[in-house]
Amino acid sequence: MISRVDVRSYYAEDWGTPDREAFFQKGKYIIGVLKWQASDCTQGVNVYATVGASDYSLPGFGMEHRQEFFVGLAPECDEIASPLARLGIYAQLAGRSLAAGHAYSAPQGLIEGSDLSGFILLAPLDGMPAPVELADGRHVDFLMAIPVFKEELEFASKHGVDCLMGAMESSQVPFWNPTRRSLFDSKQEVNNP
Repeated sequence: MISRVDVRSYYAEDWGTPDREAFFQKGKYIIGVLKWQASDCTQGVNVYATVGASDYSLPGFGMEHRQEFFVGLAPECDEIASPLARLGIYAQLAGRSLAAGHAYSAPQGLIEGSDLSGFILLAPLDGMPAPVELADGRHVDFLMAIPVFKEELEFASKHGVDCLMGAMESSQVPFWNPTRRSLFDSKQEVNNP
């Protein structure tokens, strides 16, 4: 596990200085969302990442275990910042933690005018950002959030997130595109396991 001073500086090592920053508050919880424009450093997508989710302990884990969340989108979609921040405080509000392979249904959807209604969570596809140990002893895991439609959430709940990702890959669904259609809107059939 890599050791760093804080999450913000750890992000900067891979993605550089963020282009934008926003803060969201729900009760006593404050979560920042940082944005990096698409570049070679971000593998050609606009990256949105929480900063501050790791300030709060996770239900069911030791006090030192923490999480942060990120999503990569092309084209950019700044409306994703607020739902991503809500995802960042979900564990504190719901009293249960999320992990890779879980699905999260957003209470108000993700993007106005879109039927995207939640996220599936994965370990980072290329292993980055890798888990990090902060100077104060917190261990932070990073989860990649993929925006999905209600039907995709239901499919993932029934068959698992890996099966959904496999179906998206075989149907060549561009999961990073916030303007995409649902896997189940395409003319290609999805094979149920």
